[in-house]
Amino acid sequence: MRLLVIVLTILLLVNVLGFVLTNLETLVEVTVWNTQHRDVPLFAVVMLSVLAGIVYAGVIAVAEGANLRIENRRLRQEIRRIETERLYLRAQSSRTAGAEPDAILDRDPEPGAGETAGPGPAAETPASAPVYDADGYGWEDDPANGPYSGGRAV
Repeated sequence: MRLLVIVLTILLLVNVLGFVLTNLETLVEVTVWNTQHRDVPLFAVVMLSVLAGIVYAGVIAVAEGANLRIENRRLRQEIRRIETERLYLRAQSSRTAGAEPDAILDRDPEPGAGETAGPGPAAETPASAPVYDADGYGWEDDPANGPYSGGRAV
């Protein structure tokens, strides 16, 4: 890419130099807003316009470069923040490497009970919601337990 820029710059300079050398004696009239300038050399007008274009491109390049540096700084800060959070979460997960807080833990059999013991509490499926009086004791006797009450599940 840099080689392409160098080649294009050299081509531009050669073309401008060729234009200036072929139009040294040419004089033109230039009007800037309401002011007229007579007998201005054409090569001076061309050189000023090329210089103005170079300055304009330089200003835009500096503005774009500053914008790019600001965005890179913001992204570096974001990466630093995410990395800190990742390290913190990794440290937290290594401290609590055990089971989940709501997991059903398999209880160890008591010493001497042998391995013939039946399934313990870990084999039971937990209820999704506590149900009071689920075995039917008193369901029919309660007057507040109508068809739209939803039973006693909480």
